[in-house]
Amino acid sequence: MKSLWPTTTNTTPRPSEVSLRVVTMVMAGIMVEDVMAESMGGVMIAAAIGIIWLMAGVCCWRFSEQLKALGMTMLMLLPFAALGFAMASFTGGPQKELHPPGVMTATGTVAMAEAMTRSRQRIRFTPDGVGSKGTNVGGTNVGGANVKGDWRLIVPAEAASLSPGDRVTLTARLQHPLPRLLPGGFDFTAHALRHGFSATGFVREVEVTGQGDASTIAVMRYHLQQRIIAALPEEKAAVASALLVGLRGLITPGLREDFRASGLAHLLAISGLHMALFCGSVLFAIRLVLALFPVFSSRYPALKIAALASLPFGAFYLMVAGMPISAMRAFGMVCFVILAIVLDRRGMTLHHVAMMALILLLIDPDSLYDPAFQMSFAAVFAQVASWMIRQQYRITTVTTNPPGPGRKLMRYGGEIAAASLIASSASAPFVLYHFGVTTAWSVLANLAGMLLMGFIIMPAGVLAFLLMPLGLEPSAFFLMGQGIDPLTTVAARIAEFPLSSLHLPSPPAITLVLLTLAMVVPFMIRAVRVFIIPLLITGGLVCWIIQPLPQLAITNLHGRIYAVVINSDGEAVISRRKTNGFTRSVLLRPFGFATAQYAPDADGSECRRGYCLIPVKGTGQSPGEDKRIALVWRRFALTDACREADLVLAHVDALYPCSDGTAIIDPAGISTSGGILGYSDEAGFRLESVNKDG
Repeated sequence: MKSLWPTTTNTTPRPSEVSLRVVTMVMAGIMVEDVMAESMGGVMIAAAIGIIWLMAGVCCWRFSEQLKALGMTMLMLLPFAALGFAMASFTGGPQKELHPPGVMTATGTVAMAEAMTRSRQRIRFTPDGVGSKGTNVGGTNVGGANVKGDWRLIVPAEAASLSPGDRVTLTARLQHPLPRLLPGGFDFTAHALRHGFSATGFVREVEVTGQGDASTIAVMRYHLQQRIIAALPEEKAAVASALLVGLRGLITPGLREDFRASGLAHLLAISGLHMALFCGSVLFAIRLVLALFPVFSSRYPALKIAALASLPFGAFYLMVAGMPISAMRAFGMVCFVILAIVLDRRGMTLHHVAMMALILLLIDPDSLYDPAFQMSFAAVFAQVASWMIRQQYRITTVTTNPPGPGRKLMRYGGEIAAASLIASSASAPFVLYHFGVTTAWSVLANLAGMLLMGFIIMPAGVLAFLLMPLGLEPSAFFLMGQGIDPLTTVAARIAEFPLSSLHLPSPPAITLVLLTLAMVVPFMIRAVRVFIIPLLITGGLVCWIIQPLPQLAITNLHGRIYAVVINSDGEAVISRRKTNGFTRSVLLRPFGFATAQYAPDADGSECRRGYCLIPVKGTGQSPGEDKRIALVWRRFALTDACREADLVLAHVDALYPCSDGTAIIDPAGISTSGGILGYSDEAGFRLESVNKDG
């Protein structure tokens, strides 16, 4: 059986193999801490790691050569798993305390401000004394005045315009960040706490009382966005703001959906593409200027000088972008590339990718579960790995005729299409896991999008930054807008294509693990056999295909119950006619559906006064009949619903259980258990909740 790589007598591990093994063990340690620490306890896990380490040492000492090799490998790698476990355990993670909800009046400082649609603002508000000056308004019991953390607030259009550093006294209705709405879903509360927020809400009244201290970066981002807004129309300003300063509040839901459905949503989040184009534009400009002085450029390495000079510009871009994980990873890779140029080494290797992942994980172990971390590293790993394989098997041809401009352009377009296909394929499992939707047209959209980004939009953005000190940036922003206009047009047109939004059931976590191993293992273990890769891929896909799909989903959002049931015809039925797009997408994601019918309007629904019976697959109370789930909106209908249904989903509190023992889920139960997914089986319904103990 052949190996993926050509046979070689050199058994010394490559740097990329070592670094990939190390970062894999660190990831394993972080996952072990997350999954098993609460059930087994940190001491027990640490003891287990120690015992395995000792056994590896014994293998190195007493047994055969094969076991010695395995033991030596484990002896060297287990400490890194312990390091990942320790970092995840002792970094403390995000703060755990939320500010109680209610109407509050507080004095503090605006730490960050960004413009939003409909002339609103989103601010990061730091109350004085970490909340100790907050006072209750309107009789709401808020208690716990000393909760640490900032507030993320929406300021209405009619309120005063705020900027970072403003000292304000405001009245706001605070609420908790959204919890995990369904089992396996995104944890909005943990995300907010990780970023230092203890509450979200809406400002009712605000008064600016003076000026305080603010982060220089926050002030810079605010003023940069204001200059973009002043120079460009609203839609173009929204895209330019996202690309240059990482502030996406101006993007309308329709524009966001167009970019998502066309496969261009990644352009709105600053990542490796943006950093490479930004630094590349600076490097090209500096090298062009140096070329105007032939005496200097002939004596000194112009490329190395230009590369080093572009590094501070990249650091500046990273800071004004808000330092998201994807941009930090990209800047780290740019640093490695520039260092390689200076040292005359290869600029992009898997060793660099692994080292950047290791650095970010040691700084913030929780970032392992961040969608941006997973998708960003999956895409860049696949692109670098594919380049390595191409280099390994590349056939060099000698030609006397250099390629013309047309052939170069075709090659460039082909490279863009290939890179887009590789990145989309590598990140697709993670996109489906977190968002449940993908697109069939991303390669076509990116072919146009990359050309516009590379030749017009980002170079014009760099030029705008350079001209700002002179007040001449409007001309550069105008040029940038000329590139953004066709970009949004491409997004809108491709979003109208059939199959632009492919909604699929989210894959299980084991599928992500197996597909990731299929991508990583060949570059981590040189002797891996070729058949292992399709075996891992097949295993991951089989796990995805055979996973049981839920029959129902129910959650509590801001005190209102929302439910979706899959009826016996395989159609999604929703319990509320007026359900916003966000709630609808969250509820439909586990089923892989895009739309749902309101229960009374759905075929097969039997609706009576105050409730509807939805037939679902499975044997019901009588032989030959389908199971039936009751959606109940009125308390007086509970008795009849209990008698006729196999499961009752009540939108009102049940004052008593069903007399015949039929299971009933009501708002009080949802408040305790969290969101629920229900699976139909022969015994009835198997329910999984967010809070397993609820």
